[in-house]
Amino acid sequence: MDSDNRPVWDGQRRGWVESWYLIVHDPRTRAAFWIRYTMTSPLEGPAFAALWAFEFRPDAPPAAARELFAVGRFSADPFAFSLRVGPGRLNSDLATGRIDGPPRAAWKLAYKPAAVTYHPAPPLVRALSHARFSVPTPRTRFTGTLEIAGRTYTLENAPGCQGHFATPSLRRGWTWAHATEFEEGPGFAEAVAPGPGTLASVGVAWGGHAWPGNALLALPGGRCEGQGWKRSFRAETVEGPVVWEIEGDPARAVGVEYADPAGDRIYVYNTLLASSVIRLEGRTLHSRGTTVLEISSDLPRLDVPLSVRAPVPPAEKSAHP
Repeated sequence: MDSDNRPVWDGQRRGWVESWYLIVHDPRTRAAFWIRYTMTSPLEGPAFAALWAFEFRPDAPPAAARELFAVGRFSADPFAFSLRVGPGRLNSDLATGRIDGPPRAAWKLAYKPAAVTYHPAPPLVRALSHARFSVPTPRTRFTGTLEIAGRTYTLENAPGCQGHFATPSLRRGWTWAHATEFEEGPGFAEAVAPGPGTLASVGVAWGGHAWPGNALLALPGGRCEGQGWKRSFRAETVEGPVVWEIEGDPARAVGVEYADPAGDRIYVYNTLLASSVIRLEGRTLHSRGTTVLEISSDLPRLDVPLSVRAPVPPAEKSAHP
């Protein structure tokens, strides 16, 4: 929904990170793509924006492209979902962008917004938190073209989602998962946890039914377990228990070094090609090679090289010589 995509940053606040992202899976090639439009306002130094594009292939290492822009090349309509980052544009039904590289990336993707946003946190938690995390379009279909690292893809009804988060801090230790394609039919699943062994939000929608693990009473019973590239989420929802088991391949993951708004380094590892099984009451759903799995760490991992380092903000160009 447009209201959940409107910017939270007021244009002046220091210590803030905001991101709008797309996840796209291509059924024809089995490749997947992660596109991001971001704005960062650190506690020290100039604010800046960026375009990101990641390509994940089942038979090759991922490709990563990013270009930074001075904050003057970022704008977002406060009353409607209309975003600009450099040459990139994003609104409720169209995403375009270009990264000059290396590697070069470009995309033009049309999609339909969802009628209802998925919120991993219940209303009371959202009201008390400075951070915002939502999936305004938890499942959709993308049609258009995408180019990255010399490869061009023509997408038609490729499943995926569109999300938005805004936070004063990138907290360490989270695990995030999303699935938008099941062999058993259309649906989606979303899960997030601060870390293994802690409470977790787990929600599933499939076959006209919903298992909402984002209710206030469900959160304390939610759990994220496991380590490395094998994780499981468990939740007790009002519609019954949910168990989501996920396994990713580090050879098909990308590593990103972030600078927290306070300046601390954070290391995030993500694959869009994980496989997972969801067990519901009397039902089993499979998402083979179409599950997002993201984990973070305060130290670099040895099994995944860093493809993107923490950015050095570009200087704002003066209008005078």
